[in-house]
Amino acid sequence: MVFATYLVSLSCYAQPIDLNLPDLQPAAQNIQQTSYFYHGQEYGSESQFGPLNVFINVGYVVPGRLRTTANLADIRYKKGWHNVLDSLSHQQDVFDESGGFKESLKKEFIPFAHPSGAWLPNYGLHFLGEGMLSRKLEEYFRYNGVQGEYAPKLLAVSTVVAAQLMNEVVEYELPWEQRLDSVADFYFNMAGIIAFSYDGFAEYFSNENVEYYYWPGQPVIDEQGALFNQGENYFLRFGEGWKYAFMMGMPANGLGVSYPLDNMEYEHISIMLGSDVLIPKRSFDASEGAQRVGEFVAADIAKEYTAAINLYWDRKGSLLASSSLSFSPSWQLSLNVYPEKRWGLEFATGAYSVISEKGANTIGITFDFMPLVPGFRH
Repeated sequence: MVFATYLVSLSCYAQPIDLNLPDLQPAAQNIQQTSYFYHGQEYGSESQFGPLNVFINVGYVVPGRLRTTANLADIRYKKGWHNVLDSLSHQQDVFDESGGFKESLKKEFIPFAHPSGAWLPNYGLHFLGEGMLSRKLEEYFRYNGVQGEYAPKLLAVSTVVAAQLMNEVVEYELPWEQRLDSVADFYFNMAGIIAFSYDGFAEYFSNENVEYYYWPGQPVIDEQGALFNQGENYFLRFGEGWKYAFMMGMPANGLGVSYPLDNMEYEHISIMLGSDVLIPKRSFDASEGAQRVGEFVAADIAKEYTAAINLYWDRKGSLLASSSLSFSPSWQLSLNVYPEKRWGLEFATGAYSVISEKGANTIGITFDFMPLVPGFRH
């Protein structure tokens, strides 16, 4: 948590930061600083973007979902941390436990080779999503005054690695075996970070015909220390005019279309057939999920989601508002309005609300200067 506190203080600096590292090559002063994914917007989801936003939404995306506890104090951090360290430091043992190296490749790396379906989030979230996120954070640090060729990169990579390590720690609460998953996630993350460090690769996902965005949740914590409304979602659209749209993440996944609201194509409305996840009620007991039940298959994960129709409204890639109407196996309406400056205030305000048949109900406000707001659930 010391590292997280460091990230908080860093993101709050108002003056340019001088974190120059020694130049190994004099020509490095003429580095390319093209911004593909971060543009300093002060409205919508981008108004909240920063290292702490990433750490909370990515690192703590699992609590309260997939049969895990939402109460942060109940997470077994020590056991989770030991599980991650042991898995990464004894990888041969992990492969042997998973049926050998070839079987491990089938489970985590080769598309459609195993019923777990683990390859899909590995490529979609850890390689492409968090790989892009590392590049976006590098651009964020440069935009906010971090000097030098290497310092912005190191801060960005450190943020993503810290968030992903926390994600692996809290995933210990999942009812399925996670040792192989931790090892695979590590390699996919590193591959994504390296790939998006190259301008040529980043440009594939940020050009006239392809747009790729990180759309987080608006995390809320209640008086019990329960975290909810957090999210790590990656939105891809491509084409001209009416575009094809694809979402992958937690809680949102889906396919649909995105169409512009103006001739300049600054604002878009996107509609998808996708997913959402119920927020657990205060009475929810996750103790049954504390025991490992062996390997999982994709169907085990899918039944923890609800089928939903999702709407998104964005301006130049910054999410202004979203809604998710779940219809099976139970109904739920989730709304998020991201911060904008209103009523003459110097800071931006947003809001959230969830009305659910079987999950918790909640409503509250959010701010651009707070990546985590206090709230309640009923």
